[in-house]
Amino acid sequence: MRWVLPLLLASSPVLAQEARDPGSVPLPASVEAQLKLGAQAPYDRFGAAFDRLAPDGALPVIGAGATLQIRAAADRARVFLAYSQYDLDGDGTVSRREYDAHAAISWGDTLGEREFAILDEEWARADTDGDGQITLTEIHALALTMHPVPDAAPLGEEGIAMLAMDLDNDGFVYWDEVEAVLASRGR
Repeated sequence: MRWVLPLLLASSPVLAQEARDPGSVPLPASVEAQLKLGAQAPYDRFGAAFDRLAPDGALPVIGAGATLQIRAAADRARVFLAYSQYDLDGDGTVSRREYDAHAAISWGDTLGEREFAILDEEWARADTDGDGQITLTEIHALALTMHPVPDAAPLGEEGIAMLAMDLDNDGFVYWDEVEAVLASRGR
């Protein structure tokens, strides 16, 4: 049984539009050539890619997996932004003095022993080389450590091309749409 591939548009929700022409979907040049020669191989490869990307109906990079990737990327960006804001003198690094000053600016005199311990732990985690400065490289490494990229396999050429095959713009790719695109390009 062929599954539905949910698409995720990172910038906006799927908009209802008129159906697209299957012949307008861009395919890799090698696939175009094989289809023009009447080969069955592109159908087999796209079918295998379809089944690999959606073995249980959920695509690992798009859909639920993409939500995890986007969330992790947003969390990494927040870490990076937070530490970058600690660079009060704008020299591209964060000193412990700036780190503590930023904490005082942000929380005032409300920091207790527990909060200072958390700040010390965070500083130690960020200043990996122990030189008393946090560089952008160290901030980036910390962000990746705190929010790793979820494990997702690369889509491959067929998988990437397949994602353009949402002919009715409903946010899903059905095997019928994939077949329609391949058939229109094989003329």
